[in-house]
Amino acid sequence: MWRLIVLLCLLPIGVHGGCQSKQEPDTPRVARAATQSRSTAPKPTYAANFDNTARMKAFYERMEMMAEDNPEVIKAASFIANPFLPMEEPVLQHYAANIRTAYEVLKDTVTNQHKARYIDTLFQLNFDSSTVELYYPMYTKRFLLSYADIKSPNLALRNGIKVGCTRQELLQKLMGYKLFIKESKNVVEVCDWERNSWLRFHMAKGKVNSIQYEGYID
Repeated sequence: MWRLIVLLCLLPIGVHGGCQSKQEPDTPRVARAATQSRSTAPKPTYAANFDNTARMKAFYERMEMMAEDNPEVIKAASFIANPFLPMEEPVLQHYAANIRTAYEVLKDTVTNQHKARYIDTLFQLNFDSSTVELYYPMYTKRFLLSYADIKSPNLALRNGIKVGCTRQELLQKLMGYKLFIKESKNVVEVCDWERNSWLRFHMAKGKVNSIQYEGYID
C-alpha cells in the first residue's frame, strides 16, 4: 500500500515536471523576439532623382479653394516664406542671434518699385562666405527674407537642415511639408504651390554643400 502511494506521488512529477522547470530551449527565442520588438522602425529610403511634384500637384488640385485653410498648406507656406526662423517676421536681430560665428551687416537704400516716394532698406548679413538678404519696405515696416546663399553650417534652417547634413536627412525633413521637391543631378529644388519662393540644396558626395533661397518680394 505504501508503495502505491509513493508511486502516485511521484507520477505527477514525472508527467508535469517539464512545465515546472525553466524553459531553457525557448529562452533564446523569447529574448530575440523582445529585442526585435524594441528595435526602431527602418528609415525611409528615397530613390535617385527624387520627384514628388506629380503627387503634390494632385494634392493641391484636390484642395482647390480650401487650400488656404488647410493646416498642412499653412505649415508649408510658413516654412517656405521664412525657412530660417520659426516666426512670422525674419527680424534682423533674431538672424544675428542665430548665426554661430562672426558676421557683418551692410545696409543700402532702394526706391520702392510701386511707390517712388518710399525709400526702402536692404540689409545684408555676411558670414563665412555666406549671405542673408533682408528687405525692409518703409510702408509696411516688416522685414522680408528676399535672398540667401549659405555655404556654412553656422546658420541652420528652422527644421534643423544645414550645410553638411546627409541627403537622407534632408529629404526626410523636407517630407514633413506639402512642398514640391524635385531632385536633378546634384540639386534638390523645393518650392511652394504658386512657385513664388524657392529653396535649392546643392549636394556634394551625398551631403548638402550649400543652400540657396529666393523669396517673393513685391
